[in-house]
Amino acid sequence: MSVPSTHASNSQSGAVHFRRIVLWLGLLAALLLEPLRFAPVHGSSMEPTLVEGDLVCFQVLPSGQLPQRGELVVFHSPTRPGKMFVKRLVGLPGDELRFAHGQLVVNGLPLALPTSAVERNYSLSTRVPAGCFFAIGDHASVSYDSREFGSVRQDLLVGRLLGF
Repeated sequence: MSVPSTHASNSQSGAVHFRRIVLWLGLLAALLLEPLRFAPVHGSSMEPTLVEGDLVCFQVLPSGQLPQRGELVVFHSPTRPGKMFVKRLVGLPGDELRFAHGQLVVNGLPLALPTSAVERNYSLSTRVPAGCFFAIGDHASVSYDSREFGSVRQDLLVGRLLGF
């Protein structure tokens, strides 16, 4: 009667264990080098782009770095402590914004937005102050955003959504 050798199975399980450790170390390094966060979407202010229950991934940005106009951003609410918002960044420091006739004009040029982002009867002209940004929801009729609470201080910015 022969006894099967356990040497081969031990070396195979050791190789699998080693690969798992390398994989986890690689994931950890990626998270440390490129801080990513995940969050669920609550509410309908970003419809049709994002809907209730979507899971979004966002990149945490270094302090002082602003995403490009049109990108989706995550920021701390300037009026509701402990709450974070996902909105579309439409105004950078110094930008002149004009909402009229269902569209947004930034520095004299129309900005392409989802049709639900600006209500036809809404009117506003404003300049974004230094150190701030202006962010709106894609579903204007239900969005609580910069149109109501004004420009947002840059230090409240958390990051930008990836894949949008």
